[in-house]
Amino acid sequence: MKKVPYLNDYTLVDNIEFLSQCVLYVSVLISIGTLIISKGNFLIHRDGVIHLVNSLNCILAILYFFSDIITNYIFQDAESKRRDDFFDNSLNTKIAEENSQGYFSNDGHSPGIMKMGVNCFENSYLTKSVATKMLRLMVIKSIVVLVLFIVMAFLPDRDFLITAVQLALPFTIIQQTVRLFIFRNRIARVFRHFQQIFSSTTNGQKEQLIIHNVTSYETTLAWACIKLDSKLFNKMNPDLSLQWEDKKKSYNLA
Repeated sequence: MKKVPYLNDYTLVDNIEFLSQCVLYVSVLISIGTLIISKGNFLIHRDGVIHLVNSLNCILAILYFFSDIITNYIFQDAESKRRDDFFDNSLNTKIAEENSQGYFSNDGHSPGIMKMGVNCFENSYLTKSVATKMLRLMVIKSIVVLVLFIVMAFLPDRDFLITAVQLALPFTIIQQTVRLFIFRNRIARVFRHFQQIFSSTTNGQKEQLIIHNVTSYETTLAWACIKLDSKLFNKMNPDLSLQWEDKKKSYNLA
């Protein structure tokens, strides 16, 4: 039976992020609506309506700001639980309040530095693969945003461009894309280092290099504060798990 005690924390992060995205998109629609109202003459109390929707937009901005803080706090707390569980499984420590069951796939190895390395090797492979898929989708979003900016720059009415510049959504998408790009590359570097460690490193150096690489992996996760897309992960996980078992055999880690 599979049991992941910190799964509910990640699910809560997903839910709050979804609400945050809704707030962000509603804010965009309100800003566009404000621009349309300001240019039209179809409302009697136009100034009052504009003042009201601008006030609503301010409230949404505050909600988004605090939801981002709450999301980061819950995510870091979930990451702390995951990290404790990782060390307990790898080193047979008793750090976590509650441990997962049937989650790790490398229990054929005895607890120790080597098992910690194999566990992190698998984690880096899964993270790299899912982050690569996520990055492709984010790049498409960023390209769409940039194309829209270029189109608006050539429009005779510059109010649309000014409104677009004032929106948080385009810059949020671009910022998330850049951060995901850096995150994916750093995790890919960790994965390549594990490939080198388990393929060509002598036993005398393996443990020191494993510790250094595990530290690099965890530092990257803490820096990026990026949660992998749950739906994408669940969709890719069966195939990635089979591929990982093949990789373990090729590196004599099965």
